Amino acid sequence: MRIVNRKEFLTLPRNTLYCKFKEGDSFYNLNIKKDSLLNDWYYLDLNNFDDCNNSNERYTKIDQMIKYSKVEFPLLLDSEDRDGFFEEGQLFCIYDKKDIQNIIDNLTDCL
Repeated sequence: MRIVNRKEFLTLPRNTLYCKFKEGDSFYNLNIKKDSLLNDWYYLDLNNFDDCNNSNERYTKIDQMIKYSKVEFPLLLDSEDRDGFFEEGQLFCIYDKKDIQNIIDNLTDCL
């Protein structure tokens, strides 16, 4: 994996696996970059579950999962979102083909 700035990130192709990164902090959700716009992009969040209409509904569902461990919500992997934060200093961790294959191999072991 490697870390790139926003300008370089916007030039990367569709279906780039990435997560946002903040120096001295941490890595964020794993996403797949979709189409780039002039100064923004669409992405698929690999942690997105169920289609929530708003943040209150999402937090209610999370509370249900915490309270009742048997409550499950399916991942929603067919809905793209627009980033829309326009943070010029944002860094991105980009996963290469070897990283992706390693992730796939480990996920296959989970089945």
